[in-house]
Formats: sequence, C-alpha cells, structure tokens
Amino acid sequence: MNRLTNRARMWLALLLALALVAAACGGEGETTTTAGATDTTQTEEPTDTTQAEEGGDTTQAEGEEPSGELTPVTFALTNQRAIQYAEFYAADELGFFAEEGLDVEIVIVSGSSATVQQIVAGNVEAGNPSGPATAQASAQGNCVKQLFTIQYKNVFGLATPEATGIESLEGLAGGVIGVSEPGGGEIPLVRAIMASVDLVEGEDYQILPIGEGGPVTFQALENGDAQAYSSSLFDVASLEAAGMPLVQLMPEEFQYFQGTSPVVTCDYFEANQDLLAGLGRAIAKGEAWVDANQDQAKQLTRDIEPELWEDEAIGEAFWLATAELKTPPPALEGEPYGTHYREGWELYLEFASQGTEEEGAIAPGAVDLDVLLEDSLIPAINDFDTEEVASVTYEG
Repeated sequence: MNRLTNRARMWLALLLALALVAAACGGEGETTTTAGATDTTQTEEPTDTTQAEEGGDTTQAEGEEPSGELTPVTFALTNQRAIQYAEFYAADELGFFAEEGLDVEIVIVSGSSATVQQIVAGNVEAGNPSGPATAQASAQGNCVKQLFTIQYKNVFGLATPEATGIESLEGLAGGVIGVSEPGGGEIPLVRAIMASVDLVEGEDYQILPIGEGGPVTFQALENGDAQAYSSSLFDVASLEAAGMPLVQLMPEEFQYFQGTSPVVTCDYFEANQDLLAGLGRAIAKGEAWVDANQDQAKQLTRDIEPELWEDEAIGEAFWLATAELKTPPPALEGEPYGTHYREGWELYLEFASQGTEEEGAIAPGAVDLDVLLEDSLIPAINDFDTEEVASVTYEG
C-alpha cells in the first residue's frame, strides 16, 4: 500500500470528526450569550428545529435597534468566542450590517454539524460552519454554497516543546502524543499526520489524553508524560502563552483544510443575491476595521466577552491564533478578500473520498466544487472604501 493510500485511510474518520466538532474546538456544546446577558449551557446539539423556535439558548448581539426598513437575517455562529468572530461583532456593533439594510440576529448553534443542519432546514438564513461539515452536507445531496472564505486553515495544531529537542514527525517515534480528550476531533488528524511518515498508533507511538491546554496539559508535557500535543490552535496557543516554547510539526499539506466560512442553501442564494452581497460586504468591512484598529477591536471583544481577557496573555494568544486561521495561503497573495482556496478543498476531498461511505468517506464526485464554492459575489463584497471603514471609532 503506498503512502498516499495510508494517509488517506487514516483520514476516514476525520471528515466526520471535524464535522462534529465546533470550529474553535474546546467550545463544543457550550453556548454563552453576549455582554450583559446570562450565561447558559447546552448539553445537546439542536435538532432540525432552531433554538430560537424552541425558546432555547440563542442570542442577538448588541447593536442598533431594528427598524422597519431593515431586512431581518438570522446568522448562526458555531460558538460564542468573540475573539474568533470579531469581524461579525464589529459589523454589528459599528453599524455595518445596518448600512447594508440588514437587521442581523447572531445566534449561537453549538458546532458546525448542527449549524449546517439549521441552514439546510431553513431555520436560519445563513451560518458559519467548518469546511468539512459543509462538504458532508453537500455530499448528502443538499445544495449549499460557501459564499466566500474567512478561515483558510485547519483549526487543529500539532507541536512539541522545544525542550524535547524533537524537530520532525519522525522524532516522535517511540513517544507519546497528547490530545485534549479520548474523543477529541484532533485524533484522526494525528493518525493521518503520523501515517504520512509511516508511523502507526500503538506500534510506533501512543496517544494520551492530557486536557485542553490548561495546567494539567502543561504539566504533562513538562514532566515528559507526552512529547507532543495536538488540539485546537487555541489550546496549543495557551501553552505558549503560559511560558512553554513550542516547535510546530504540522505538515503544510494538512494546514489548509478550511475552518469556518459563510454558507447558505442554493435556493436562498438564488432568491437573495443582493442581500447576501450586502451581508458579505458588512462582514468584510468588519474584518477591514479589525485589521486597521487592533486595539479598539480587542476592546470590543473584551466588552462582549470579558472572561476571554481575564488572562491577558491567553487573550493575546487567542487573538494571534485567530489571525493564523484567517491567513490565506501564499498562492492567494494579492487576491480579493474572501477568495476561495480551491486547491485546499481538492486535497481535502481527495483524502475524504478514500474508503467506503460506511467507513465515513465521501463518495468521489459527490461534492461539486463548482456549485459549492460560490465566487460571484466576491467583487461586490469587496466594493467599499477601506480607509473610510478604518476611520470608524468604537466607543464602547
């Protein structure tokens, strides 16, 4: 069996695993409301009825009061983390949605898989699920479109403490790789990465749950209980913020399996292209404002979710991890905001289509990227004055 097939088979479980975890990881199943409201917790993913319809845990971000002239849109995010979704909250708080004639209600649907379910069921107009969850929906016969790309990179990381002296995947042979928990979505990724250098779990290395980047994780790595760690970029970043220098081991070929980006059904797209262009433009404005006003943007996220900044070093680490997720590959340098990275999608589908559907694979050809990756609105989404947007002041 050649190396590509070995890697691909290790990816059989990855598609389902990534589709079921929240885009940010570590937040799966938890829902918090925006600033000023009471924290709530979900214990189950929602069914085909939205939380809003059931009177469950949804939230509307603070912003301008809706008026009769604004068109209501319900937009689902996969978790509450304000740092990760600063551009959405900026678009709401600074009035960019309202400028586009939209009254956007931001709701939190726990996880990407549940978010896609709500989009397909028509319970929300749009949402921000991960690429793997979107691909699964398409492969199952649902006509969905990713309007533009926000997060280009895999949400999971793999790193080793500098103190180990390990600088390559091969250096992990005979060692232990720590993960967040026994069912963590990063585990299939670890297996695929290690298979790429012909190392097999249980024979050449072991996997050990050591927590989600907190003190227990730090101690396990410091004590040598594990020689490397894989979890969400946020969990990995928290270790460096706590004072543990790391060497990143994630191979480039695994980096560009996309995170979260806006998705709608094909029917909604066909009927609402002008609206969606305005929605995308408002989000793009939010991102342009965040890029130009880092300090104000951080304060905005502090005001929305102050607990994220209780430890300033952790908040800064999360901020940098989010920027990393949104960094396009070199091949897209100079391209407009939101341009899709088709090569990353094609590589992902190549891995995900190995094996049988019973094993969790996507059937070859089941996802038509010409339909899924919608790029017709990208020029309109970028049609605004960046300097004018950057000059807006957040007053809290």
